[in-house]
Amino acid sequence: MPTVGDSGPGVRHEDFELDEEKCWALLGSSGIGRFAFTASGRIRVFPVHYAVYRGCVYFRTSRHGVIADGLPQEGVAFEIDSVTPVAQAGWSVLVSGTASVVDDSDLLTQLFGLGVEEPWAGGVRDRFVCLVPRELTGRQVFLA
Repeated sequence: MPTVGDSGPGVRHEDFELDEEKCWALLGSSGIGRFAFTASGRIRVFPVHYAVYRGCVYFRTSRHGVIADGLPQEGVAFEIDSVTPVAQAGWSVLVSGTASVVDDSDLLTQLFGLGVEEPWAGGVRDRFVCLVPRELTGRQVFLA
């Protein structure tokens, strides 16, 4: 006879933390993530196209939008993930740190040269944001 904890949702799943090297590899394999920050006392989360460059996460935004107006800001987060529902598996990577607008002209030249995909949001998105990681974590889940 089954005992409590021997059956039910999630019992046959394994999960483990991803090491930093795997987290960076996964960050480099995607191109769309979610940027989370606070604005006007509310948590905001926006999807963004991004690039990983020299140990930081970069994405473009408008000069006078809710993101740029709220920077610099500590305690922001950036998340990417992938799920395969049929296999009941997936992973996620979370970057926590500080975000600020990039003003250095040499760095901007390098960033525009990376060929990051055009943002889907309307309007001109010519302001790069840099997220400097303070913490990088990841988790993978799969059916055992």
